[in-house]
Amino acid sequence: MSQNRVGRPPQAGISDALISAAESVMTSQGYSALTVDALVTVVGTTRPTFYRRYPSVAHLALEVIIDRFGTGLEVDNGNLIDDLIELQRAEVEMFRSDLMRRNLPGLLESIRLHADVAESYFGRFIAPRRENVLRVLELARARGEVRESRDDDELACDLLLGPVLARAIVPTGVGLDDALAVNTARAVVHHLAAQQSRTA
Repeated sequence: MSQNRVGRPPQAGISDALISAAESVMTSQGYSALTVDALVTVVGTTRPTFYRRYPSVAHLALEVIIDRFGTGLEVDNGNLIDDLIELQRAEVEMFRSDLMRRNLPGLLESIRLHADVAESYFGRFIAPRRENVLRVLELARARGEVRESRDDDELACDLLLGPVLARAIVPTGVGLDDALAVNTARAVVHHLAAQQSRTA
């Protein structure tokens, strides 16, 4: 007895093709050029097929960023400063990329407009990176490099991200370079050491 199937069968590889097409547009032209019509034309699919996978181009753009940059690094060089420098170098390199430079303002606006995009952006992209920092702080505690209190842990994450993000989105005339990665890592270590000396 034959069975009637409702709807079209899933098209294998469409999601990957859309991610690839979106990354190409985002890298070469930027977020403002990312449209559903252009993407489905390039991929050879339809708008309904797109919307079955992504509620908007903002959701697809986030998938592109996560697909490209993942959740950051897990490092353990045996000391805090080297761990933080390695993490910061990777973040600086990410923010220097064409993919981030040409899309960051649009991505931040989409986060402001779409609560579900903001939730996904934090949970899948930002939170894992902060966890990487918290992990190296825990390793430093185990080695006796920093105090047991975790009161400044979230601030340490902010001190690392803030200057990099500022230079990425504000035309300060000062670029994203290795010195920024090293100096922000050193600033965090200095802050933690200062806090430790105050409470000793």
